[in-house]
Amino acid sequence: MLRHCVLLALVALCCNAASDIAGPLTDDFQSWLITNGYSSYDFVRADYGTQGSYGGKTENAPKVVNTPVVFIHGNSDAALRRSSSATGWSNSVQYFLEHGYTVAELYATSWQDTNALNAAKRTHDCTDLIRLRKFLEAVLAYTGAPKISVVSHSMGVTLARKIIKGGSVNAPDGSCDLGLPLNKKVEVMIGIAGANYGLCNCEGGSATLEKTCNRNNGLWPGDSCGLNYLDCGLTPLPWPCSGVNYSTFLMQLNSDKNKEGDYVFSMWSLSDDLIEYGNMVWGRSTSFIPTSDGKVIYHVYTHMETKELTYVDQYQMVKYKTIPSPTA
Repeated sequence: MLRHCVLLALVALCCNAASDIAGPLTDDFQSWLITNGYSSYDFVRADYGTQGSYGGKTENAPKVVNTPVVFIHGNSDAALRRSSSATGWSNSVQYFLEHGYTVAELYATSWQDTNALNAAKRTHDCTDLIRLRKFLEAVLAYTGAPKISVVSHSMGVTLARKIIKGGSVNAPDGSCDLGLPLNKKVEVMIGIAGANYGLCNCEGGSATLEKTCNRNNGLWPGDSCGLNYLDCGLTPLPWPCSGVNYSTFLMQLNSDKNKEGDYVFSMWSLSDDLIEYGNMVWGRSTSFIPTSDGKVIYHVYTHMETKELTYVDQYQMVKYKTIPSPTA
């Protein structure tokens, strides 16, 4: 108990410091993006002021030494802290900066908006997938690094996995091709609190009423093993459940056995207040990426805390490619 209290105190200090983290992308990176044909993708996100994006070379950080890290946030979040609900990657960026990384080695851009009322409308569409794919390509080209690492959270996990894997997409906003796989250019891929097998709360009528739950490119978990979400989250399942059919997008993603990077790690909490049901979806931990080399399971963190309070573990996995022991 004492250890937990001390941890929370340290977290509070870090969060206060992290609130000072500000972007946007540096002038050097912005100029490079314009010169190299990326201006139409609006990676800067000036509509969020200083919090819409982060990263780029400066006079004090003109070179890239560490493998660059790209952070991809989840639904209704942002690149950096904008509010108590849209906290971005400020804690992680702060910790990486304090432990040897520079602004030239840490990158993030915001996708969609931070209005929680719009959360149910968002899905894996071509607009976001193409834009985020281009951001990875831009960071690779701009930094000249042979590889990058990707740290993702929530819906950002499945978005990140797809833009790395590449290939075609059929979405409500049209069909698109993301290009060849980038996995050979990814050193470490971390997925935090993702929904790789869907969400039990997307069962039943949600698949029809909420776009984010749709059966094509949403987070629908399937209903082939039971009648409703009360069955979906049971553990252990009271009957055999094999051959689960869930959303087409997720099934295609998971059927591709090529690893998303040299090292793939999954992280989640048993107390996640968005995923719920102890992270289980038809007998499987939905936050476990099938190609994972290892996993970290927490016990008390909420959905957002799995991102906000695990920056030490994120750093260890990115820097040293090892699995830490969970502290909460």
